[in-house]
Amino acid sequence: MSVTSQVPKGSLNGLFNAKSMAIVGASPNRDKPGNQVIRYAKAMDFDGQIYPVNPTQTAIEGLKCYKNIMDIPGRLDLVVLIVGADECVKIAQEIARRRDEKGDIAGIVVVSGGFSEGGSAKGLAKEKAMLEPLQARGIRVIGPNCLGIADQYSGVNTTFDVPPYLKGGVSVVSQSSAIAASFLTWAKDMELIGLSKFFTVGNMADVGVDEALEFLGEDENTKVIALYMEGIRQGRRFVEVAQKVSQTKPVVAFKSGRTAFGSGAARSHTGAVAGNDKIYDGAFRQAGIIRATTIAEFYYTVCAMGKQPLPRGNRICVLTVIGGPGTICIDALLATGVVEMARLSDNTKAHLRKILAPTAVVGEPQGYVDMTASVTKEMHEEIVKTILADEGVDGLIYLNTPPPFLGDEKLVESFLKAYNFFPEEERKPLLCVFTFGSNVAELRRLFERGGIPTMEFPDVAASVMANMVQYSEWRKFTKKAFLSRFNIFMKGGSNNGL
Repeated sequence: MSVTSQVPKGSLNGLFNAKSMAIVGASPNRDKPGNQVIRYAKAMDFDGQIYPVNPTQTAIEGLKCYKNIMDIPGRLDLVVLIVGADECVKIAQEIARRRDEKGDIAGIVVVSGGFSEGGSAKGLAKEKAMLEPLQARGIRVIGPNCLGIADQYSGVNTTFDVPPYLKGGVSVVSQSSAIAASFLTWAKDMELIGLSKFFTVGNMADVGVDEALEFLGEDENTKVIALYMEGIRQGRRFVEVAQKVSQTKPVVAFKSGRTAFGSGAARSHTGAVAGNDKIYDGAFRQAGIIRATTIAEFYYTVCAMGKQPLPRGNRICVLTVIGGPGTICIDALLATGVVEMARLSDNTKAHLRKILAPTAVVGEPQGYVDMTASVTKEMHEEIVKTILADEGVDGLIYLNTPPPFLGDEKLVESFLKAYNFFPEEERKPLLCVFTFGSNVAELRRLFERGGIPTMEFPDVAASVMANMVQYSEWRKFTKKAFLSRFNIFMKGGSNNGL
């Protein structure tokens, strides 16, 4: 069969819901990526077939090994390439031949580098030569120069750096495999997130950030999208897609390449053109993307968005047992320019003063409650419930260095009783800061399992809460704007805005 023109692109569903995958470059050496990919693929809850491909082996990791992909029996959905760039070009022709003869192979993941990311004409030529026969047949290509994809629900995993993960609603899209994998590794021990899909795009020879966002926007298991990017090629389409996705799902982004030197580094990494950073700022605001300015803010905003509801307004209360961090948190909240301190009602303040010790500070300044160290489990429950019930409070940040006499389980039990007292539709965002960090690891895990995010630094918590406020306000604004245009249209007015 001769194919001379490009056909429509296939859906990415064929990759993430693959029922069979071939790993070309499979290795019997456990220190090689070609072996790790097999082991991680086997470790997933994947009910399909895994086919190692290596002409010199008969079996790898207990699986029958094939000399080439043409020898693989049955249907083949996904191919992972972990061989040199020149070999990738040759295998692309083999994949095209199989597609012509058997009609299978929905997509490939190219882990290998040596293509356009180096900026050389030779590398770019190899990328084009590999891509041409695949795109002509509608076969999708992830990468090259990437970790590929993983789906905790379908069990597909093409990576050598992302083992099976706790299931949840966070999906990761990244132009950097290292940033994406580091985020998951950092969050895993403390159970800060649950993962839905992992999606690294590398050089974006075929599938770019815009299509990845579009795909995840329609994925029922994805509740929040973490996006690391260095540059984009189709700016208008990216904004249009992101704006649509942001209407229903938060997109939290970290964009590198802010400086001229950083842009140069991005170009040498994935071949991405970083562009003018102010343009990205404007595009993100227009699209409703939450832009983090630090990695810590990026990571923790994703964590919080994955577990907590959005605030209905911008009035935030700070509840603390430790004075210094409480003050830092207030300063950081107000410095964002999008948050106001909550105005506790007279009844709330009177009730809190009745519960707390005389040394406690309530509402001085407004929205601030310093309980001091003389608190018990029962007091925490009543205090948190009282503050969250106040109509003048849209969100709460709690700070503490947990004293041993409270006990981890007792403190968590107290908070969860208070938080779960409210119906789900009435709940407000609650963030906890424990300045002892990993020294209170078990306490933090208990909170995280209960759906309450934990952090180490008060200023980071303030930035996270401000991001939640800003995104919530954007959602409300765009909904009002749409309804306004819709009403004009229904009344027979101009529909130019639709």
